[in-house]
Amino acid sequence: MSDSFTFFKSQIGMPAIDALQLGSPFNYLEQVTFVMVRNAPSPDSREDVLRPYYLAAIRKYLAETDGGAFVLFTAYNLLKRTANDITTWLAENNMPLLTQGDGMPRTEMIKQFKKTNRAVLFGTDSFWQGVDVPGESLRNVIITRLPFLVPNQPVVEAKIESIKNKGGNPFNEFQLPNAILKFKQGFGRLIRTKSDKGLVVVLDPRIHSKYYGKNFINSLPKCKIRIDQL
Repeated sequence: MSDSFTFFKSQIGMPAIDALQLGSPFNYLEQVTFVMVRNAPSPDSREDVLRPYYLAAIRKYLAETDGGAFVLFTAYNLLKRTANDITTWLAENNMPLLTQGDGMPRTEMIKQFKKTNRAVLFGTDSFWQGVDVPGESLRNVIITRLPFLVPNQPVVEAKIESIKNKGGNPFNEFQLPNAILKFKQGFGRLIRTKSDKGLVVVLDPRIHSKYYGKNFINSLPKCKIRIDQL
């Protein structure tokens, strides 16, 4: 039987410690609908293919929940371009837009987000974790891409090289479990109390088209699953 804490324990340098996993107080089957989009373009597609797709998909799911959403990105450049694409539509639909990188501190962005039930927040790394928005203000989390680390970042590159030198598999031992952990943290932004409800939408087709996609799905608590096509 696999130990779900194996990756975490290896990262903190304590692989032999005992771990205890406790159940959640939340009823995810009743509180969450997990949505995957089947006919999505690959994240490696050209920008002139990706940008219209993101615009159409994000508009669709924001309309479904009437705003109240975090849209999570893995790269700031894509966040900024998508925000520019959708600004007019959001204004026409009275959905205030908060964009990371516009100069507002994270704590102030969350404060402003909580003031309305229709706000939309575009965030990158720091909004995948450590952000708590209980209640009706947040009822939709849209994950644009599975959160794999960029392999050519110096620290990541060094870690990959170290695993290779030891005869290991960097993807299975480091890149995949790291992405799954962050994915779970992003998913966890939605349900913070027993009364919270909403959607978690994944726009990255790799979650159902790649062999490792089931690892992401299986890492989540049991919830309603919906498969859409745009």
